[in-house]
Amino acid sequence: MQYTGVAMTSMKFGNLHPLPDLSVSKDFFNRKPFICRSWSRREQKLQAPRVADELEHKIVQPFSAEFHQVLEKERANSTGFHDLNLLELIYQISLEAAGEILIAATKNGNVRNQEFEYHSSRAGRDDHLAPWGKLLTGLVCDPPIISIFPFYLMMCQSFGLETLTAQENYVYATLTGVDWLKGKTKWSERFATFEQNARAAVPRLEDKHSGKDRSFWRVALAYLQAVNNTEHAREFTAPHHSYIVTNMNPDILIAVRGFDTIGCAYMCSDGATYLDGPGMDSLIGSAVPNDVMDFHTDILTGETRNLLRLLYPNGQNIENSIATMSTVLSGMLCELFRGHKRARFGGREDGRIAATSPPYSFCRARHRKIFEILEAYIANYPKFWDWTWQIYDQAKDQITEAGLDEPLVNALKRAINQTALSDSKRNNFFREYFEIIEKREGQPQGKQNLGVQGELGKIVHEINSLWHAQLLSSDKKPGWGHDFDERSDALLGRAGEILTSKNGIDKLYRFSIAYGRLSMALPYIAYHTVGAIILTFGVVPLQ
Repeated sequence: MQYTGVAMTSMKFGNLHPLPDLSVSKDFFNRKPFICRSWSRREQKLQAPRVADELEHKIVQPFSAEFHQVLEKERANSTGFHDLNLLELIYQISLEAAGEILIAATKNGNVRNQEFEYHSSRAGRDDHLAPWGKLLTGLVCDPPIISIFPFYLMMCQSFGLETLTAQENYVYATLTGVDWLKGKTKWSERFATFEQNARAAVPRLEDKHSGKDRSFWRVALAYLQAVNNTEHAREFTAPHHSYIVTNMNPDILIAVRGFDTIGCAYMCSDGATYLDGPGMDSLIGSAVPNDVMDFHTDILTGETRNLLRLLYPNGQNIENSIATMSTVLSGMLCELFRGHKRARFGGREDGRIAATSPPYSFCRARHRKIFEILEAYIANYPKFWDWTWQIYDQAKDQITEAGLDEPLVNALKRAINQTALSDSKRNNFFREYFEIIEKREGQPQGKQNLGVQGELGKIVHEINSLWHAQLLSSDKKPGWGHDFDERSDALLGRAGEILTSKNGIDKLYRFSIAYGRLSMALPYIAYHTVGAIILTFGVVPLQ
């Protein structure tokens, strides 16, 4: 990764006093409450675990048992490279928590968990991702939406300029598309066909052929299947309003949401997982931008595993909601700083999953109606941009030494009560990022295209203009949001086509880094305003 002199100095002398990790015993399974869980008993052979009477809710038991069988099979063939016991622990806890959240949401729910086009790809409209899927996997990814997962992995690798890439990892990442293709539909049938073809075309997916231990991918896939089965075990509902009362410890809610992203599989190029304090913040950081961007949609579709829904009560006044969302934004930015610092000075790449979460959301603009949703909120609230700049300014004020030393989990909890950080000096690491947002016109060409040259540079320039100067223009016609979504997707698709015809990982990574920076810019900040509005006034329906 290349940094300016100011950024390098700011990174070197920032986050000098991080909170120390607490020592944790590795003897998890012999401690309450885990000792009474059926999956804590391992036989290293395929058999269904006994169902424990201590489990309050029976909903997850059959899927927990199926997941346990997958882990038993992996343990029997394990190389010992991955800590499968610990992976099972975090995913089993996440599975139980998912069941608890579903039940809590249903107690006060009146919105069915609906699989609209937002969550299932039934509406298609993801053809712009097709060239990216072909570029990265060497296969025709069908349906095209599953290309989002190798795209996410590639963005992760660009964070640290990873030079060792493997087709098998990109294909495994594509198979995590099972999370998007729920139920029996033509889309899930097409995915099943793709999986069959992929396994035939890429025999090195099997460890015995590749010589690599890729159990971390298979465990993540098994977890996604288990949690999807849990969600469909019965008819669940969720509240019309944003907040879901669970009475669960916020630390547990935050931790399991981090695990739920399956960021463990994407955290490092060899599948290694960091579950210390910084590693947990990386996992949590992979969830936060996604939950900010999906807040509106998750309420309408009855999605329950969203941190904003689980942590922040609705009905606050707008000033309090602005304070909450500005702290969410600043906490995330400070986490990105720490991720960059670990990559540059600590030899750790785990921060990549947090840095890659925003572009993951924006690469599916049309499918998720990114700008169409923004248009609805801007049209309904004349003070939208005033509130956006207020959130932005308050977040900037928290990019200080105290903010950089504060773990993301603490920032998210601090946002509940809007408590202030202790006074400390500001850090200038994000100076060029702030310039992207604040200097919307009149920048030199090199600034507008973020250093990307040629045809790809023109695309970066167009995205930059669309997401900043044109977004703020007062002469947009009704329906501009849908137009912005289509243009955003078309530009990304065109970049994929150009890169498919050109060899060279350097061009790929340069574009990816620029796209990632733009994905953190003004539209992303504006979605924090959408969040503040929802917390105070509720969801704005689309026309």
